[in-house]
Amino acid sequence: TGPAAAMPPAPAELFEGPEKTLTLSFKHSKADSELDSEGGEEIAEADVADQGSREVASGVIAEAPAAGDEPFELFEGPEKTLTLSFKHRKVAAKSLRLIPQEAWEEILRYAKCEILSVVDSTPCLAKKSSSSTKGLTGYLLSESSLFLSDHTLTLKTCGRTTPLAALEPILDLVVPTWRQRDPSAYLRYATFMRLGYMRPGEQLEPHTSWPQEVDYMEKYFRGEATVMGSESTSAQHVYVANYLARGELVDVVSTQVALTSLDTVESMHRYGGGDEHLASDVDRAPLASAWTKLHGDAKRSVAVNPTLDEKFFEPFGYSSNGVAGRHFTTVHITPQPGCSYLSVETSMPLDQEGRARFISGSQGMCNADTMAVTEFAISPQLFSGGEPLDVPGFTVRRTSKCVGEAFAAAHHHYERTAAGGRS
Repeated sequence: TGPAAAMPPAPAELFEGPEKTLTLSFKHSKADSELDSEGGEEIAEADVADQGSREVASGVIAEAPAAGDEPFELFEGPEKTLTLSFKHRKVAAKSLRLIPQEAWEEILRYAKCEILSVVDSTPCLAKKSSSSTKGLTGYLLSESSLFLSDHTLTLKTCGRTTPLAALEPILDLVVPTWRQRDPSAYLRYATFMRLGYMRPGEQLEPHTSWPQEVDYMEKYFRGEATVMGSESTSAQHVYVANYLARGELVDVVSTQVALTSLDTVESMHRYGGGDEHLASDVDRAPLASAWTKLHGDAKRSVAVNPTLDEKFFEPFGYSSNGVAGRHFTTVHITPQPGCSYLSVETSMPLDQEGRARFISGSQGMCNADTMAVTEFAISPQLFSGGEPLDVPGFTVRRTSKCVGEAFAAAHHHYERTAAGGRS
């Protein structure tokens, strides 16, 4: 017989290599402490003291009403935004715009909202021999908006709505055979984005937490999730499942400006009271008045000749949609003290000058003490954002950027400078 075979080595015990790192920096002496109190530490201490009268939850600070303010029921202004883009030949109805409004009304029951009105950037015509569907349809909802192009859907809802609960019914409506297919066979990309909730404990399933929302999306898709920003300032949550072919470039972008800690005397005057009780000096068409301030007036711009839809809510609040070509701009405002919030979002591509104009135009809709700007692109190669712009009267407190193969995004948190004051 030959020599005995060598015994294999015993398996090595698993050792957890990644380190945990704790750093503490102590003041050297009383003199150093007094020196710090005259410098940057004063800002941090002021922030902490200020937050004592406000609630911090998941990245949105809900301001406390000022002394003497009438108490208002809190409304969750920050929106949840679900976007689904289907492959061109996989939509059963040939175009999402050809699906009857009644079908979308049924879908929106799952999201706990309803359609109030509708506008089109171009008419959607279905003929026997052909269809003309190029353009965008914008539905104004009881809680925010729904936008439809031929193959892409964006559902943006606020309050205690449940847009993810409408995901499966949407798939059933648009691609009835989706259960027998891999998502890559019928989908170009899916995204879900939201800011932090003011009252996360009051949200309904499947929106009670970010992990729950990610798990829900992962039931249907394969994607990646990230959170940009900070829970102490503002946080943007992003989930993306990108099924585009490697190297395929798609000009899909968005820019959102979210204003919080509004000047509630101004916001309640401009956006409180509903259509029947607005003061005589209040602008009845805020988006129409702000359009050129947001998008400029260049004659060849995609923003020329928008179709607008604007509504004041009883007893408080305002929403509007603007559609132009295949792009939208949407505004949603919660004016009341304790939960004041204003957001302006556009899908129009913006260069640096355009972003600066869009931010300035958004600020013009109401004075505020804090602002968050989020930029997003599904194709990282076409991402032109990333660096925070200088905004007069504001200071950048935190900036975050995420650039990968599936998407690129940036989130910037601003606070009004003490010297700037409200205009």
